[in-house]
Amino acid sequence: MKKLSKRLIQKIIPILAAILLLLESSPIRTINNTIKRKTTISTDIGYVTDPIKETDTPLYWHIFKSGGSSMKAYYSCMGLVVASRQGIFDHIADETLQVIEEKSTGHKYVNVDTADIVGMIRAKRLGLASSGLADIIFSPLLTPASNMFDAQHQGRFFALFRHPIERAVSMFYYRQVASWERDPNVYKPDLAKVDIEDWLKNRGGKADVSNFLMSSLLGKRYFSEKDLEKAKEILRSKVLVGLLSKMEESVQRFDTYFGWYENNEKRSKCQESAIQKGVNRNPHESVEEGSEAWELLADLNYYDLQLYEYILELYEEQGRELFGEGVEQKVEESTTITSE
Repeated sequence: MKKLSKRLIQKIIPILAAILLLLESSPIRTINNTIKRKTTISTDIGYVTDPIKETDTPLYWHIFKSGGSSMKAYYSCMGLVVASRQGIFDHIADETLQVIEEKSTGHKYVNVDTADIVGMIRAKRLGLASSGLADIIFSPLLTPASNMFDAQHQGRFFALFRHPIERAVSMFYYRQVASWERDPNVYKPDLAKVDIEDWLKNRGGKADVSNFLMSSLLGKRYFSEKDLEKAKEILRSKVLVGLLSKMEESVQRFDTYFGWYENNEKRSKCQESAIQKGVNRNPHESVEEGSEAWELLADLNYYDLQLYEYILELYEEQGRELFGEGVEQKVEESTTITSE
């Protein structure tokens, strides 16, 4: 039998996963419901200011078009065992966890898919958090991801954040070219024929970019000032924040916080290839502040823009409280990235 192509595997994974879910026993359905129904961050996520325990697992919140692909490449290059989606190919039916080594790169992945809810149900059932196999987990779904952990094996959140309007513009241009994306709703080549204003007004762009951060943190789409304060508190207490506009400095903080300094020579090479050069960047036109497109996006991201201003403040606060005065001088001037 011919070996299945990665493209074909990507298409059949959701089908196989759905079949597996139908076959699950009652205890697994309970796990299913736990992950699906909770709309707030689990209490099994450690506080940023608490000491890290050996049983904790770092979880990177992969906010699309905010440097996540570069971060994934960096930590894979560093030799960390990664749980994301990469290790699931050819292993969707595995009934035990294992570490898969990619022959071409030597990168190591756990055989789970933490990029969607179905995959996280399976990861929780197999005991990903308690196994200790993953040095780092990547997931774009913050709230469901938080429910993979338990009181004895907690998650520790960290993420890079990007200006909401810059991120939204990047998403618009990315959709035009991303033919490699597994989700058929991502790649939209017809968008190359329209301008961003038309996309926002008439082609579903509003739902795509409206207050993405708030929705991810709170599991809802309509907000109040009280919701904004709740989102701020989640970030303040549970998330080590980094900035795409200060990516190198942010990575310095992440590595310091989690103790990822075993191989400084490799670290320097990985930073050059993954952080400085970047991965999955898509150069594109920018939107001028004050333009119609900018104002449309500002209106759609009313709460996210306020939350981002708080993230900028929180970044400075964490720098002082967690890393001491002068942490900014430990690395060279960070490079602003606006075209991922």
